[in-house]
Amino acid sequence: MKAKILRSIILIAIAILCVLSLISCEDEKEIDTTIRKLEIDYDMTYCGISLKDLSALFDEQAPSDPSDPMGIVPSSYLPTYDFDNDGDIDETDYESKFEITVNFGVKKHIDHVYLYYSGEGQEIKLEAGTPFAYETVKEYTATKKGWSKVDINADSQYLNITFKNGKNQPPYEILAYGYDLGEEPQKPTTTHQNKTIGYMLGMNGHSKADKARNIECVSYFRDYITWTIGYKKAAYPEAGSTLSGTEHTAMRALYMTLKNKGTECVPCFMFDLHNTPVHIEGSSKDDPKSYAMYAEFVYQYTLKYGNNPLKTVDDVRLFLGKPEVNLDLIKWIEIGNEPNGEDANGYTPYQLAAFSSAACDGHCSTMTAQSGSGMGIKNADPNVKVAMSGLAGIQNRYIKAMCFWLEHNRPDGEIGIDAFNVHTYCRKTISYNGFGIEIGVSPEAGNLAGSLKDIVTFRDTYYPDKEVWLTEFGWDTNQSYLTQGSAHAYGPYSGRQVQAMWLVRSYFILASIGVDRAAMYMCRDVGTESTSIGKYGTSGIITSDGGTRKDGYYYLYTLKSTMNDMYFVEIIDSGNEDVWIYRFENGQGKTCYAMWCPTSDNVRVNDYKLNVGNASSVTLTEMAYGEIAGVSSALTVENGTVSVNVSECPILVFAQ
Repeated sequence: MKAKILRSIILIAIAILCVLSLISCEDEKEIDTTIRKLEIDYDMTYCGISLKDLSALFDEQAPSDPSDPMGIVPSSYLPTYDFDNDGDIDETDYESKFEITVNFGVKKHIDHVYLYYSGEGQEIKLEAGTPFAYETVKEYTATKKGWSKVDINADSQYLNITFKNGKNQPPYEILAYGYDLGEEPQKPTTTHQNKTIGYMLGMNGHSKADKARNIECVSYFRDYITWTIGYKKAAYPEAGSTLSGTEHTAMRALYMTLKNKGTECVPCFMFDLHNTPVHIEGSSKDDPKSYAMYAEFVYQYTLKYGNNPLKTVDDVRLFLGKPEVNLDLIKWIEIGNEPNGEDANGYTPYQLAAFSSAACDGHCSTMTAQSGSGMGIKNADPNVKVAMSGLAGIQNRYIKAMCFWLEHNRPDGEIGIDAFNVHTYCRKTISYNGFGIEIGVSPEAGNLAGSLKDIVTFRDTYYPDKEVWLTEFGWDTNQSYLTQGSAHAYGPYSGRQVQAMWLVRSYFILASIGVDRAAMYMCRDVGTESTSIGKYGTSGIITSDGGTRKDGYYYLYTLKSTMNDMYFVEIIDSGNEDVWIYRFENGQGKTCYAMWCPTSDNVRVNDYKLNVGNASSVTLTEMAYGEIAGVSSALTVENGTVSVNVSECPILVFAQ
């Protein structure tokens, strides 16, 4: 007995020694301190000042190596700096300061950097350490053209470089040298969950003018609302801000009607910095506190249309329309439209981040309204979510820079917003009568999936609990080649049918890559198909008089009627490049195979044999004008397959 106990003690002791030995080995594991070129991922390099493409600073990382006598001189520089956003590249731009932050992903030892200058006179400051609280490493003025070595000798995840260029060209290239410190990047423990077609299916419109009967074909209505301001800026906050009672009456009635029809309304509060600035006069657009009046306004709006039982009518100061609260009509608010575009005078990423933090929750409740009102959407109702302002174009690095500012400037270290939001239109330039003009192309030809994939991957990697929205896309139905982005008729299809087919195909493609919400532009035409040229005048699925529904209305309604509860599962290899098959399920045993030819020249594949497995009941649904649920017919299953005719107009095959 004693021998057994002794053996057990010895075995335990040996095990402990082994563990301690492993720990010791781990502690003594040497880091390779060989100085080598550090990889710089341009997609994770931030510029919060400029909206312009700075990729030329990093596009010759591989061949450029000043430590190698055979290393080449970088050839490219930045000919497109337009920091004052005046449309011209001139000396005023080169005199402007700009700042970039290199994110190495994890902490590295940064030994030195090389910068290739185009001439003498550039003023440079290099910093490392904590973002927005950096420590200066070196500050100097370049004295020659060519490569210059700058010693850093810092352990940091970030390298911040500020240039004040004088009248010389910007630097050509930036290279960093050092070594890894053995750290591993942190990854989220959750994954993003796909949304249903019903959740995704949306359109743009105006609650002041559009009718519920023309909106109910979708499940999500993005409501453009101009943020009218009823005060003189100098009088804020005494004068307050409000939407008119007329606007609220129309909005309230429409939202209630659509809620009963299964359509969620999301207000998008537009602002125009030229006429109605959202920052307080004389304040800095880089400071969240400068957006106090907007933060107060959305707080009051959320009290009225959200549903927070802890709030009462006594909390309402501005009485937006009737003095009432907790109408339970909204779950989301979008806080602006294309603030990086011309109408908003070009918000920089860091400025939009500051604005977003104020609108979200009063910059983590650090803002106080002089009026005594609350600040920010989530302080009125924490269950109402915030979609960032929809950006003009798919601006991936813009969004990444915003997140960088938000994480490092908000007291809670979170980004606050709940959805990333962009706009895009599928077009190409062709020669017409000797001129280059833009016409609409299909979502496949326009690479809709590829253009959005980067921001979806960024979300999945770093913020899986957030959503990705595409809140403007679509095609005009005016057939003039002077109309940019039209869906032109071809073969047997009218322009209206082409628009409808491309819209449906877009929703399927967007669902497949993980986009959560998509709002086509838009509900109702603002021009006429016979006379309106330009762009966007005939991109609606209802005519301008509100009386005639185009094919797109019925095609979208068919998706809502038949696939509302279905989510994307997989792309099936059809064995035929002219046939695309996307499989959707509802989690209750029902499958939908969405099928179409991804071309735009009247390709058809007849008698295609679709494998439906063990399904015993299979139904074909085809899109049709005048039918809100399509036209359905039963299919015969033979040896686990059904025969269908596939064209460029999607068909839906339901199997159970």
